Amino acid sequence: MLQFDRDHEIEHLRRSLAMLPAGADALKREEAMALLARLRDVTTRLRHVEEDLRALLDEIETS
Repeated sequence: MLQFDRDHEIEHLRRSLAMLPAGADALKREEAMALLARLRDVTTRLRHVEEDLRALLDEIETS
């Protein structure tokens, strides 16, 4: 459930940024969208690392 919450939060931020007018102050819309895409990719990779570590620990415990 926690993974879904993270994904949902990132998607919510992405959609909010997508609604900004192009050239909005602070980060430019395109920069913010790129950062969120990178965040989504890193989060996915981290999730895979966590899953692999859990599998490795299970393998060690059963050995």
